[in-house]
Amino acid sequence: MENYLRKNKVNIIGLIFGLLIGIILFLFPLTKGLKMILGIIGVVLVLYKPEFGLYFTVITLPLISFRYVALLFGLTAISFGLKMLIDEDFRFKKIPIKYSITFFLVPLVFAAITSFTLKQSIVKLIVYIIAFLFLFLSMNLIDDKRKLYYLIIALIIAATIVGLYGLYQYKTGIELKESWIDKEQNPDIQTRVISTFDNPNILAEYLILTIPITFALIYNTDSILKKLLFLLGLIIQGLCILLTFSRGGWLGLFLAMLIFAIFVDRRLLLLYILAGMGLIIISPKAIMTRLSTIGSMEDSSNAYRIPLWKATIQMIKDHWINGIGLGINAFRAIYPRYMRQGIVAVHSHNVFLQMFLESGVFGFIGFIAFIFNSIRVSLITFVKGVDVRIKRISVSVIASILGVLFHGLVDHIFFNDRIILMFWILISIGIVGYILEFSDKEELESF
Repeated sequence: MENYLRKNKVNIIGLIFGLLIGIILFLFPLTKGLKMILGIIGVVLVLYKPEFGLYFTVITLPLISFRYVALLFGLTAISFGLKMLIDEDFRFKKIPIKYSITFFLVPLVFAAITSFTLKQSIVKLIVYIIAFLFLFLSMNLIDDKRKLYYLIIALIIAATIVGLYGLYQYKTGIELKESWIDKEQNPDIQTRVISTFDNPNILAEYLILTIPITFALIYNTDSILKKLLFLLGLIIQGLCILLTFSRGGWLGLFLAMLIFAIFVDRRLLLLYILAGMGLIIISPKAIMTRLSTIGSMEDSSNAYRIPLWKATIQMIKDHWINGIGLGINAFRAIYPRYMRQGIVAVHSHNVFLQMFLESGVFGFIGFIAFIFNSIRVSLITFVKGVDVRIKRISVSVIASILGVLFHGLVDHIFFNDRIILMFWILISIGIVGYILEFSDKEELESF
């Protein structure tokens, strides 16, 4: 009788859902109707299992407006809240780096409420809070290695789509803005791909965060088919970051992959050398010219950073306690007083200077502590962990973080909201891996 009732219940739900789809397709154009249907399916899945919301957030992050990503994540948080209420046995997981996170977030809150541009800084603060909540939800929802694997697969799918669109842009052509290139120093560059982002450097930052973990999954599977699929994704992402012509991005990726090779498989160093030699032999002149201008002060994009950094340092000296506030609007509000050589800028083109300027000395120290302990968590997993797959993932997280921060020496990597959340997603993966390895052992610490 119970099976009969359950079967009838499923049939009734299927009938209702089928009628709903039919009504939507009847009332709305096909494209709009399909979007609505996918949206309804997504909502149902997220409410059914909140971890689906994490997967969807990772997939949609680079593909849609951040506003809609925030709404999707809000739904995930609601679903998580319902899960807590329904499940009487639910217990919150211990956050390994809770003191570091607190020490980082509290100065951000203070900097936002004392900002020169209060409204815009509060909006930026909300982005950081969403990023923290992603970490919090990941820790409490990704409770086995299979779910962690699904989260990483979602990341790789999104990155591959981004890479494919970037390659499409290169083939079809995209407008090359004057601010993106010094044409006198780089006459052969006709385009720089941006894919779904607003700027080639932002795209490069995103790919630095995704390429090492894609590499890790090539090592983590024994299936030839899966290896080939991950390798294809890696090639697509690699070609795309090459076509951003982002020198900081190239250097950041080089560091990330160097770290991965040293920790995981030093034979890769020989592969890198051979790949580099091959690139020199077959690469177009544009790439070699771009590489040759990495340290050139004759290149305008290099030359203008020096006076900009000097101006930023002077701004920090005058606002070192609590900073000027979060976001580019606060920077725009006071930068004209410190401008040198007529250089117009919306941020300092250095993530460390920018964090100090925005959040003051305590925010900067909190940021450094947060980064240090995030890396430390993954390093502990690599050194003391048992599961070699989790160890490789942990190394890829370290590589991505250090690689993108290396890029951050010449760019403000947290200028874009999607990169802020993506950065925390990588840190979340590292911390979840740590918890899965040590949750039943004394190794689990708070720092």
